Amino acid sequence: MLVAKQRSYYVGHRQRAREKLLKFGADSLRDYEIVELMLFLIFKRKDVKPLAKMLIERFQTVDKILSAPLSELTKVDGIGKTSAEAIKIINGIFVSAVKSRLTKKKHLNCFEDVISYCKLNMKNLIAEELRVIFLNAIGEIIEDEIMQKGDVNAVKIYPRLIARRCLELGASGIILIHNHPSGDPTPSREDVFTTKQISKALSIFEITLQDHIIIGGDRFISFKSLELI
Repeated sequence: MLVAKQRSYYVGHRQRAREKLLKFGADSLRDYEIVELMLFLIFKRKDVKPLAKMLIERFQTVDKILSAPLSELTKVDGIGKTSAEAIKIINGIFVSAVKSRLTKKKHLNCFEDVISYCKLNMKNLIAEELRVIFLNAIGEIIEDEIMQKGDVNAVKIYPRLIARRCLELGASGIILIHNHPSGDPTPSREDVFTTKQISKALSIFEITLQDHIIIGGDRFISFKSLELI
């Protein structure tokens, strides 16, 4: 009898949570409720509210749960290898959807979309990465690539490799993005020097460095807005 009552509770709760999302949208839900909805897809017959709250307690936000490494997710009691992989699959679908929305624009004229996309991919990384968005002459995205991976403090950037890739793709311009795992997006002297070297190398081929964005957690800086390029 106790089992029947428990089952009745979580089935009804799931239905109410779905209806709330569909009627009022995601903004009407608390973070742990969003996580619950995700866990509904993974655990078919289980009260997942306690697990959702544990995930929020450990990782603080929904996006940090989605971007957490498998090894960190499985440290949460109740999250095994299969369920952790399911979370990563959901994250991959979400990232792909945001990228698709960005790359299908006729022109890359919405700076906020670029920042949102970059944050989604990079703000929770534990090591530095260099990402390059390649653009054609009318601002359409040709390609978006991770050019280099580094460590927690630095990522090596090779101007000649970037120039060569631009020529291979027929790019007329690029946007550089890299992250600072410390959360502080302030550019270092090396960041400024290397950016100028890249801009100089590209100018030989009449390719424009449109911006260099550094992501630091929820903050960012734009070299263009700081007049550093």
